[in-house]
Amino acid sequence: MKLHLFPRQLLYVEAVAEHGSVQAASRALGIAASAIDRHIKTLEEANRAPLFERLPRGMRPTAAGEAVVVMARRWRSDAERLEAELQEMRGQERGNVRLVAMDSLANGVLEDLHCWLRAEHPQIRLTLNIATPAAAARELDEGTVEVAMAFNLPRLRHQHVLWSEKLRFGCIVAPEHPLAAEAETTLAKVNGHALVSQSALLPMRQYMEARHAWFFAENTPVLASNSLQVLKRALLQGDVAMITSELDALPELRDGRLVFLPLRDKGLVPPTIAVAIDARRPLSRAARLVAEYLSDRTQALLSEAQDHP
Repeated sequence: MKLHLFPRQLLYVEAVAEHGSVQAASRALGIAASAIDRHIKTLEEANRAPLFERLPRGMRPTAAGEAVVVMARRWRSDAERLEAELQEMRGQERGNVRLVAMDSLANGVLEDLHCWLRAEHPQIRLTLNIATPAAAARELDEGTVEVAMAFNLPRLRHQHVLWSEKLRFGCIVAPEHPLAAEAETTLAKVNGHALVSQSALLPMRQYMEARHAWFFAENTPVLASNSLQVLKRALLQGDVAMITSELDALPELRDGRLVFLPLRDKGLVPPTIAVAIDARRPLSRAARLVAEYLSDRTQALLSEAQDHP
């Protein structure tokens, strides 16, 4: 960072936590291991608490160490935000935007975002983390990202939702699948067809298991994965179906490679997609541009999909 506002002690603690030892942190930073070790011990003495467990094969942060790592990430984020704000004051539309989103958005709105930034705002750099909704909310709360976009984002105290939209639950199949001729469907009609599904650790599957456990009890997926891209490739083969939201396959639905059949079962609560920020921290112009694009572009894609079911 040009302003050099990030304290060396925090940098060293963060590096040791990330790389697992003083020696590995030394190689990554190009700083003598003795200097890193000295600064960490000084911090431990000042705080009267060990920051790391010294193990035979490396170092692991203690609870105090984890707290310092979180502080380091927040400090880094604030310093980068200040640098971006100063650049804006100089009339330069630059900055590094930290975004956390889900894998299901990777070849849809996130791909569009990258193309838009390259064409319209080439001086803005994007750092993208892929995470579950719970992890996305946690990263936003800890200040390691500026913008979060996820399904059913857990609401935390300081979270501010800039935009949200309810999504349709449905069955996604290839055009040649027997179910594709219908305009809509129900879980009873899908019952008995070969399924692919998100893994049991992901929110959509967890919701279905909690509300409609009978469905997966009677229809064990032939393929379960935490990669939506793998599941969509299986769907394109034509002989399987998947229960999920329309946002998971927007690109394929738009070009006709897959078909979305809304589920008409009673009691299905639509999932929500949201773009959120942390209200405690000022949002840089670059981050606001990214958040507004994600909101506007996703809304446009959803409207287009719903106009052409």
